Amino acid sequence: LSGRYEVIQDKWNDVNIEIYYHKGHEYNLQRMIKATKKSLDYYTKNFGPYQHKQYRIIEFPRYATFAQSFPNTIPFSEGIGFIAKVDDAVETDIDYPFYVNAHEMAHQWWPHQMIGANVQGSVMLSESFAQYSALMVMEEEYGREKMKKFLKYELDRYLFGRGQESKYESPLYLSEGQDYIHYRKASVIFYALKDYLGAKTLNAAMKEALGKFGNRGAPYMTTIDFLELLKKRVPSDKIPIVEDMLEKIVLFENRSMQAEAQKLLDGTFEVTLKVTSKKIYSDKNGKELEHDFKQEMDIGILDKDKKYLYLKKHFISNGENKFVITVTGQPAKAGIDPLNILIDKNSGDNLISVQVVEEKKLNKTGI
Repeated sequence: LSGRYEVIQDKWNDVNIEIYYHKGHEYNLQRMIKATKKSLDYYTKNFGPYQHKQYRIIEFPRYATFAQSFPNTIPFSEGIGFIAKVDDAVETDIDYPFYVNAHEMAHQWWPHQMIGANVQGSVMLSESFAQYSALMVMEEEYGREKMKKFLKYELDRYLFGRGQESKYESPLYLSEGQDYIHYRKASVIFYALKDYLGAKTLNAAMKEALGKFGNRGAPYMTTIDFLELLKKRVPSDKIPIVEDMLEKIVLFENRSMQAEAQKLLDGTFEVTLKVTSKKIYSDKNGKELEHDFKQEMDIGILDKDKKYLYLKKHFISNGENKFVITVTGQPAKAGIDPLNILIDKNSGDNLISVQVVEEKKLNKTGI
């Protein structure tokens, strides 16, 4: 890396932050500094201390579009950060300069402090852990609802990737350099694990893994070691969730069929929602088998401003499921898994518009 660089400097506690950039490429410098500070906050609090006294980002031309984490130094392509145009007002825009920096910062822990053994699945302990870590920083910065567009982007890229697979698809814990699995699928899976198990549980398992296997030589960690650490922290009824997400290839076909609302005399709305669901297990060659199941999934109701009037987990079974829910405020959309947390073959039909029936009826008090 070489160039006639401008330098912007900042500080987080006793860590010096420096960004070396080409003059005229100032567009996203503050986003990248903010991502650095937010990442250091989250990772040191949840995983352990940062190893260095400085963190440097260095721009390079877009002969390639990647960033790569070396100890305390990140070569960062202008094409995915410095000249990116991110408009926070555009619903589909993703703040990828912020995200990429959070991801590369996470590598200062995974694998710079804890490297996996050279076996199947080791990339989960580096890239998938970094994906999850960056998602947590993004969620703290932008909120849970804003994560939906990133998760849907990752979900769609995973589904496309598995459709192009020429050999076989591995479950996440055995991923073998398959980008669409250890990056794309991992984003959705680890975010879902956080949602079902809680961030404290998942973070504690990762921190324990770092304490047990970090900053040392052989024997190096494997994904089987991590599964053992995670499962011992998880209630027995949640173990199948962990196994489905990490050890198997599971897909859903969730769809919202009908959503109607009636305004009650007290001004609330009673929403009747009908959804269908299928749970499918796939083998490595893509052969699929549908299973009967009963699993908690989010049911959501939103107003016209896309604010949640209701978001709660309900038990869903295969086939048709019906829910009657009373909300305060006029509903506009309703559906199943509205945040795209699960691996759904078609996430575009999870939410549908709510048809409001004008006639009133008695509320639950009989008035």
